[in-house]
Amino acid sequence: MKIIQSFALFEEGSPYLKNKRNSDYSFLNFYTFLFSYLLLQRMYGSVTMFCNQQAIDSIIKYIPYDKIIIRENDNPFLMWSKYKIDIMRTIDDDIIHVDSDVLLFEDRFKPFIDDDYDIMVQDILPRKENLIKRFGFENKEFLAETLILTKPYDGRCMSCGAVGLKRTMQDYYFAGVDVLYEAMLKHGLENVDMPSMLLEEQLLYYIAVENDFKTYEILSSELVAKHGVVDGGDKIGYLHLWRTLKFKRDVLDNIRKKIFFDFPDYYRLISDYEREVMSGFNFFRHMNFPKVY
Repeated sequence: MKIIQSFALFEEGSPYLKNKRNSDYSFLNFYTFLFSYLLLQRMYGSVTMFCNQQAIDSIIKYIPYDKIIIRENDNPFLMWSKYKIDIMRTIDDDIIHVDSDVLLFEDRFKPFIDDDYDIMVQDILPRKENLIKRFGFENKEFLAETLILTKPYDGRCMSCGAVGLKRTMQDYYFAGVDVLYEAMLKHGLENVDMPSMLLEEQLLYYIAVENDFKTYEILSSELVAKHGVVDGGDKIGYLHLWRTLKFKRDVLDNIRKKIFFDFPDYYRLISDYEREVMSGFNFFRHMNFPKVY
């Protein structure tokens, strides 16, 4: 079982920061990346980071990953998460990929590692929460003809903040990626609703349904329905700082404090990064982090 993370830095910055003038804020990823790695390494041992050279030069070289593998990224910005898929398909083993904004405080991967699950996902979005369900209903003939999904579609979608793929099912998924991506390129990515989510997460749900793959959800439907993804996950030691949460000052300050107290030997990495990298950005001067004693 390989525990991996991946990150390709785009010139456009983060897909969650719509204003290009704010692309420099993507450098704030450092804090969640470091904390995510430290928690995973403490829980599971070796973690490998796959990234492009631009990511190494700006962020990754400041984090002590057990192994760093350079893979350049040739995907368009609209398909920012395809890099993650490209990385997973290079590994000939069972895989757990953890997004670098996921913080794991409890062992939530053990059922997938030890039992006979084919897939692990963060959670499965219900139909009412799935923003791209329309594709499955409007393209039933295409999905059936390509054998991606011949069975009825219920409108749900997988969420892959953390995703596990057993080796026995990976070829089904990656074959579907190739077929769907080619079709999306043919019709123009700008004409597809949330193309990156469609290829990574919605397609994985199609493949699971079509092939009756057994799926383990880290966050149960009941937990998410009652508390939401962030608060619900926090209750069981799984915190996904998705979208812009990872760039908020109070969140970053709490991460700095947690690293100071829980991983004191690594706090110097934060000081080094702030001095060598973040001090060059005007916006960082206004973050005004309090000192941690």
